[in-house]
Amino acid sequence: MHLFFLRHGKAEDIYAGITDADRKLTPEGIAEMRAEALALATLNPRFDLIYTSPYPRALETARIVAEAVELPAEHFHIVPEMAAGGFRMGVLQNLTRRLSPNARVLCVGHEPDLSSVAGQLVGGTQIDLKKGGLIYIETIRPQPGDGVLRWLLSPRHLTALAGE
Repeated sequence: MHLFFLRHGKAEDIYAGITDADRKLTPEGIAEMRAEALALATLNPRFDLIYTSPYPRALETARIVAEAVELPAEHFHIVPEMAAGGFRMGVLQNLTRRLSPNARVLCVGHEPDLSSVAGQLVGGTQIDLKKGGLIYIETIRPQPGDGVLRWLLSPRHLTALAGE
């Protein structure tokens, strides 16, 4: 299984009247994610599915990527359990339980959830995932210690690939 973990782009700060769950991407975050999405399209990861947090900043990020890689709408899923603080190994296992061992899945969400799950997959390794950063792990099945880290790309790496 090919598991990709993408942290949402730069988002609004929390201010009066806005909660963490309501934060959207900033104009800079949108531009950066569009450049990263172009890089991903160039890398051609051929995602079979995108699972995303319902929070606006993650949802916007996932939609930008889905459009760039031309993912059909029926392969795009909003997962309430992927909201900030909710994504855990068990959620990933439930989402991927019936998928092919060759499935290519992009999970778009938040920190520290994404790096925690990715770290567990590769044997407890500490991973620092920047906003807009991407992790790629290969595994036969999503179990702690069964994964191999293939990529850990910062936003700078991805935008460089896009020529930005």
